Order: sequence, then C-alpha cells, then structure tokens
Amino acid sequence: MVVVEDVGWIREVFASFQGEGTHVGRRTVFVRTAGCSLRCRFCDTLEALVRIPSADLERGSPPGAIETLQNPLGAARVAAAVAELDPAAAAWVSFTGGEPLEQVAFLAALAPRLQPRRIHLETAGVNAAEMEVARSFVDFVAFDLKLDSVAREGDRTADHRAFLAASRGLAREAKAVIGPATDLAELERLCALVGAEDRAIPIVLQPETPHDGGAPQLPRALLDAACAVASRHSADVRVIPQTHKFLRIP
Repeated sequence: MVVVEDVGWIREVFASFQGEGTHVGRRTVFVRTAGCSLRCRFCDTLEALVRIPSADLERGSPPGAIETLQNPLGAARVAAAVAELDPAAAAWVSFTGGEPLEQVAFLAALAPRLQPRRIHLETAGVNAAEMEVARSFVDFVAFDLKLDSVAREGDRTADHRAFLAASRGLAREAKAVIGPATDLAELERLCALVGAEDRAIPIVLQPETPHDGGAPQLPRALLDAACAVASRHSADVRVIPQTHKFLRIP
C-alpha cells in the first residue's frame, strides 16, 4: 500500500524547457521540492536544500508573475498551479529539488492530480526505498551517479546499486556531473553498476557549469576519456551541458 500525504514543502513551481539529459528541450512544468540531505559541491539550487517557509508559484498570466504562498502546500494547490501553466495538459511535469524522493508520500498524493501529464523524476539516485514507492506513478527517472571526486559526498556505490534495483523496469537515464577533478577510475566503477544493470540505460556526462553561469571549461581530453569510460558500460553515452544556463532561463 502506497502511503500518501496531502501536504509538501515546495521551493517553486514554474514552466520552462528541460535543460538536462536525454529529454533536453521538452516543454516542462517543474515542481521543485524543498529539502535535501546531500550537500553536493556543485549544487546549483542551494535555495532548495532546506525546507523554507514559503513557495513561489509562477502564474499563467501575466507572464512572469509570481505568487508566494506559505509552506507546506496542499497537493490540490500545487496541481492547480501546474494546470494554470499547462492548461492543455501537454507538458511533462518534472519532480525535482532538493531531493523529491525525501517527500515521496506527498508526490504520491500529487501525481494522480496531474494526469494525463507524464512525470519525470530527477533524483540523486540514493533513496532506494522511496523509489520503490515512486515507481507506481513516474514515467521516467533521471538519476545521478555521485562521483565523490566531484560532488564530495562520499562513496555512494552501495546506494546507487540499491537504487538501480528499485527502479528496475522503468525508463531511466544515469547522469554524472564531471569536472576538472574527475577520478576516471571512480567514474568507471559507477558506470559499471549501470552496465551490469542494463547496457541500454543512457549515461549522460554533464560538464560542471561554473556558478557564474558561464560555459564549462573542461579539457577536450577529459571529455574524450570520460566518454570512453562510460561507453564501455552503456550503448548510449552523451555529453550534454546544462542547456538552460546558456538560454538564461530557469
């Protein structure tokens, strides 16, 4: 039985285009939850790391208008915000964060209210028990491979192995943020987990974006080497930066 909870802590709800991964460019409404137990060095949503007192909801009209409401928000109110931004129910909805799986009971209450929109889950890939719950209502899972050499979050090999088992059978992709300090042996170890699970899972190598929003500055040799490593374990490897940063959109 899936446990549901009708209120959740939200950072923001807004419409944009998917900027990362294999779904890049898709029209998407983002539901960004507030709260995350990790503190990755490259995190670009620092304002979503803790449960903040208020949430910002983009309005459908006038363009760019924001309504600020007190947290926690009810599932019906969040669903109404999504519907206002996507009245034709044509966009994907991305559960992102923060770490959305840390509020999986709320997502279980929210997801049915968003139908027939498809659900894209963006997660650190370390919450296996919560993923078992979420598998009943998500359509696509984009999960991270946390390289300690880049994220500085310790060895997450066991967490990722359990998460892969919990998400088995779902459409999914693995993402690894790579930077100048990337340990290629560590990348090999984590990509091997993906390959052992299913070589058809795409692996996206995402060059770390500077905090000022400028273009990533990684040597071509590092990109080539990282791609070669990942390609030993996946039939679909792509290097994709955060495209929304270049477009100057959220």
